[in-house]
Amino acid sequence: MNLLFLAAAASAAAQTVDQPVRSVTDPGVVTTRQSITPAGVPAVFQGRVYGVAFGANSSEVWVLHASHVYRMDWRANRVIEKIAHGGTPGLQGLRFDAKQGRPLVSGTGRDRKTRLVAIDGGSARAVFEGAGTQIAGALAVAPGRRAVVPLTFDNKLAVADLAGGRLERTLDTEIAPFGAAINQAGTVAWVSNWGGRRPSEKDLTAPTGLAPTADKVVVDARGIASTGTVTRFDLDKGGEGVRVSVGLHPTALAWDEPRGRLYVANTNSDSISVVDTNSNRLIRTIEIQPFQRKAAGVAPTALAVSADGATLWAGCGGINAIARIRTADGVVEGLIPTGWYPNAIALSPDGKYIAVTTLLGSGSGWRDDPKRRFVHSYRGSLHVIEVPGAPQLASYTLAVGENNRMRVGPAVPAPPARPGVRPIPVPERPGEPSTIEHVVYIVKENRTYDQVFGDMPKGNGDPSLVMFGEDVTPNQHRLADQFVLLDNFYASGGNSANGHQWVTQANELSYTLWPGYAGRSYPFDGSDPIAYASKGFLWDLALSRGKTVRIYGEYVPRMSEAAASDRGKLLKEFEAGADFSNRWKVRAAVEPMNRILADYFPSYTNAIPDVVRAAILKKDIAKWESDGRMPNLVIVQLPCDHTFGTREGISSPKAMVADNDWATGLIVEALSKTRFWKKMAIFIVEDDAQNGVDHVDGHRTVALAVSPWTRRGHVDSTFYSNQSMVKTIELILGLPTLSLFDLIAHDMRASFGDEADTRPYEAVRPRQDLYELNPPVSALRGEARRAALDSAKMRWDVPDAVPSDRLNRILWHATRGWNTPFPGTRQAVFAPLSLDLDDDER
Repeated sequence: MNLLFLAAAASAAAQTVDQPVRSVTDPGVVTTRQSITPAGVPAVFQGRVYGVAFGANSSEVWVLHASHVYRMDWRANRVIEKIAHGGTPGLQGLRFDAKQGRPLVSGTGRDRKTRLVAIDGGSARAVFEGAGTQIAGALAVAPGRRAVVPLTFDNKLAVADLAGGRLERTLDTEIAPFGAAINQAGTVAWVSNWGGRRPSEKDLTAPTGLAPTADKVVVDARGIASTGTVTRFDLDKGGEGVRVSVGLHPTALAWDEPRGRLYVANTNSDSISVVDTNSNRLIRTIEIQPFQRKAAGVAPTALAVSADGATLWAGCGGINAIARIRTADGVVEGLIPTGWYPNAIALSPDGKYIAVTTLLGSGSGWRDDPKRRFVHSYRGSLHVIEVPGAPQLASYTLAVGENNRMRVGPAVPAPPARPGVRPIPVPERPGEPSTIEHVVYIVKENRTYDQVFGDMPKGNGDPSLVMFGEDVTPNQHRLADQFVLLDNFYASGGNSANGHQWVTQANELSYTLWPGYAGRSYPFDGSDPIAYASKGFLWDLALSRGKTVRIYGEYVPRMSEAAASDRGKLLKEFEAGADFSNRWKVRAAVEPMNRILADYFPSYTNAIPDVVRAAILKKDIAKWESDGRMPNLVIVQLPCDHTFGTREGISSPKAMVADNDWATGLIVEALSKTRFWKKMAIFIVEDDAQNGVDHVDGHRTVALAVSPWTRRGHVDSTFYSNQSMVKTIELILGLPTLSLFDLIAHDMRASFGDEADTRPYEAVRPRQDLYELNPPVSALRGEARRAALDSAKMRWDVPDAVPSDRLNRILWHATRGWNTPFPGTRQAVFAPLSLDLDDDER
């Protein structure tokens, strides 16, 4: 397998919540094909880390962990003290008050109300509580005087009196404030606004969520949030702030007060804005594109400026590096490799060291039992790095290039399409001819490879982990056997909120990664413009190149689950040949999508069987055949393999997965019997794989490539991911890449051959009973009864709004027996996951 492993030492001390370790012996696997080789002195934590600050001297660091604040001697990796903060930390939510000699932490309590906590005398004490709700951003501190805390959900900035230990007031910001900066006197503060300015009546807008009261943001013609701002407040005077427009998704701030310069990290523009704080105007934009191939996704997220103002350090989450920037002219002088996704930076008091924390550090793993590997068991990291001289910086820069599979240097044009090359299924360069003209892209929900294909002898499967085998999923088995079996394919997302970003954009913003959407949205369904990458969606790319597109259900707001008990009735209607035309009506939240949306095709709901969706699509397929015209790109969502758990009276897990399988087979059969088949490829994938276990990795998933041009009966063990599938579609349709992640991904040419085999596919009905229902609670005892009661309490109208680990166990026992022990995964992939703390992955 072509897997890239994180660098690790040969041995490490036992890692616990009490004691971070220097390294891990069991690092995770990187699905983006990036390597991780961090510089400096490391400390690896069990759990995520959110922020870092040096203490009273350069030997002492404070680290904000998911559950505790650590005071450490970083040279000795010794924990001096560890204090529980008792809540959910703010993003970049740690600062050290040098005058009072204590750290301050932003965050929320268990009641989800925002607060500011001082760590003093070995305990956490609230400076204020309840100024806002849901989520807190990156605070800023004027030592001994004031602190300001962005209240991201509430669109406010909390101002705290540190001397008096109280909340002074809150100030209205613009949309989704995140980062803050304050002057030493505590009289002026700046805040960055992820969602940009408040709209005017003339602006094109979209809501940041489905709630009637959701904030609206300014969007562009593609429906993507199109403004970013910072706001200045004179804290003693009060009143409205002064707005300065900057790049997209402004995140961290660093204020060089003596020289009157505010630096703004624009995560979705891959740039740094420089604001003159004397005149309150934008004076420069520094582009961060260190590689010869320019690509979106560098993602600057954290900043620190040297005491003399000459150097700006920028943590770049997308490339796992710190950029050293010369402030005089904005030149990126070099790069320093870090752990996975740097999220906070601090400079030592003597200016000799950089401390950086990384959200995902050394990859997923479990501290207590190496066989109990769950994909959401995070291991964040701290790295303290000596400020490098020129030779060391040059060496570090080369390492960052190698880790990202890119050459560092001035931008050069991408290789052009070559004239006269013969058409092949997957061209080598965008714009070169393909034998394929029509792509159908089917997106499903949450299954691992071993759950479905673990019983296929010719692939790398574990039969002991099969839950939905050939009796439940005969069509997927037949497709994998007759066409190509992909046994090394990984989902890059960890849940639906970010899985659908990778599926549609080959990228993900910090907004879904950290995440920052708490209280606003769950943006799997295109319901929050702040979540969208600046380069747009796969359909935008296709339309811009003159391709035709049709979307069925994907990235459209969910439907109600109120009629879940009608699944059996709908199945009977389907078998009776009912016409479901115009039975339902949906509308995309991303407004431009409605021009290419099949608004009669159901969006996300498990209450409507997938075979009903197949019947609706088959009617359109028949019309394409009769008209002689088929879209170049068709995107379809088939979500019912998500299941309802064991909720009584509803379709059983096996019945729902069988329904999904039959729908898949029926769609492929219908497509393969059209005139378009010889010039068609069908790609099928899960958006994530969190609801199951796998003997290789928790993110290895079910994926299929079906076409006359695929290598029949072949096993392709090339390392693939969601970005690989997106890249392959781009190459077939002659489209450029969306991000650096699809740019460096393997395309799937190894699954295709030079000769077309146009034999059509014949779908089969699963042997599993599609009408099988979960039994009533009254008929159950013990763990089966508890599972049914738990399933009844769970929310099913949103994917992943249920406790994932609990659902995994319910599905395991429901399919394998209540006395069969639940297995642990042996390895967990380390991918860009959504970092929700709660069990519900929300």
